Amino acid sequence: MPGRGAHRPGPPDHLLRDAAEVALAVARRRLSDDPAVPAPRRLTPFLDFTRLPDRALAAFRQVLDEDEELRRATRHATDEDSVGRASWLFLDRPEGWEDELDLLAGAAGDAQDQREEADARRRLEAVEAAHRRVDQEVARLARELGDAKEQLAIERRARRRAESEAGRQRRRSAELASEIDEHRRTASELRSALEEARAEADGPTGGEEAIADRARTGAAGAPGDARSEGSPAETVDEQALSETLEGAISAAEILSAALAEAARLLAPVVTPPDGPPTSAPGPGQQDRSETRSSLRRRPVALPPGTFDDSVAAAEHLLRVGHVLVLVDGYNITKLARPELGLSEQRGWLVDAAVELAARSGAHLELIFDGTDERGSAPADLGRRMGVQVRFSPDGTEADDLLLDLVAVTPVERPVVVASDDRRVQHGARRLGANVITSRQLLAVVRRPM
Repeated sequence: MPGRGAHRPGPPDHLLRDAAEVALAVARRRLSDDPAVPAPRRLTPFLDFTRLPDRALAAFRQVLDEDEELRRATRHATDEDSVGRASWLFLDRPEGWEDELDLLAGAAGDAQDQREEADARRRLEAVEAAHRRVDQEVARLARELGDAKEQLAIERRARRRAESEAGRQRRRSAELASEIDEHRRTASELRSALEEARAEADGPTGGEEAIADRARTGAAGAPGDARSEGSPAETVDEQALSETLEGAISAAEILSAALAEAARLLAPVVTPPDGPPTSAPGPGQQDRSETRSSLRRRPVALPPGTFDDSVAAAEHLLRVGHVLVLVDGYNITKLARPELGLSEQRGWLVDAAVELAARSGAHLELIFDGTDERGSAPADLGRRMGVQVRFSPDGTEADDLLLDLVAVTPVERPVVVASDDRRVQHGARRLGANVITSRQLLAVVRRPM
C-alpha cells in the first residue's frame, strides 16, 4: 500500500511511539529467524535500545510507512488494545484511516495545547506568588532597616548623654576627693595644734606655778616688758581651747565622711549585694563606717494590716511623696502584652506609666535591655509627664542598670522597684528599696487610684 502523500504530513511522531516499539521488537526477532532477516539500515543504530529515544521515532515511522512487509509483521505481532487506536490505524490502514488519524492527531494536539496552557498558567501563578513574597520580604526588611536606624540614632543620643553624665560625675568625684583631702589636712593641723597646746601647758614653764609666776612678773612691771603698767595678766583657758579644737576636729572628720559617702553614691559601680567584707575597718575608719551606716536607705513602712504582696500595698507606696518607681520594663510587658512586638510593648508601657504618674504623683523610670532583639524605641527618651525611659548600655543588663539606679538615688528619697526577677528583688531589698511584683503594678495600672 502506498505511503501517505507529501501534502499530508500526518500525526506527530509521539502518537506512533507504541507502533515503533513493537516494530523494534519485531526487527530484533527477525534477526534470529532461520534464515535471518536483516533489519532496515536506518533502524540498525537503535536495535540495542531498551526504549526508543524521541529522535528515533521519525526513522521508525518512515520505515514502517515504506516497508510494507515490516509493517504487516508488526501488525500481526500486536493488536489495537495494546498499541492504541492511532498506532493501530497506522499499521492496519483500513479505509479512511488517514482522515481518522488526522482527527486523532488534532484532538491530541488540542489536548497538548491545553496541557501546555495549564502548565504555563501554573508557572505564571507561581512566579506571581514568588514576586508577591519578594515584595513582602523587601517591605519587611525596609521596615526593619528603618527601625534599626531609629534605634541606632536613639542609642547614640543615649550614649552621648550617658558619657556626658559620666564625665560630670567623674569631675564631681574628683572635686569631692579634693575637698576630702583638704578637710583631712585641716583636721590633722587642728590635732597638731591641740597637741602643741597641751604640750605647752604640761611643759617646764607650764602648770599653775608657771601661770602664777607670769602673773607676778606682769604685776611687778619687769623692765623690758612690752605691756603697759596695770594691764591684766594674759591667761589661757586650756579647757575651752581643748574642747574647741576637739569639736573642730570632729566636725572636720564628719564632713570628710559625708563627702566620701557622696563620692561613693556618684560612682557608677554598685557594690555586689552578697559576699563578706574583704577586710575589717582599720584605725580611723570606725567613725566613717558608722556615718555611712546612718545614711543607708530605709524602706517605706506599710500601714498596719497591709501585706507586702497586696494591691493595697502597691497603691500606698505609689502615693508616697517624691517616690521614685523603677520598673523592670520587659518583665512587665511580656507578662501583660506578650502578643505585641517589643517596640509596641514599650509604647504600651510608656502610655500606661504616663497615666499612672498623672493619677498617683509618682515618678516612674522604665528600664529596658538595650541589646536584646530590639526594634524601634519609643519616640521620646526624655521625661514625659513624670515618666522617663532608660536603655541599658552595651554589655550591661537592664537588671544591673536598675540596681545601679537604686544605689545612686539619694537615700532620703523613697524608691519602689517593680519586678518579678528574684535577683532584682533581692538586690533592691538589700539596698533599702520597697519591692512590688509585676502583677501588683499591673493591678494598680488597671484600677482607679
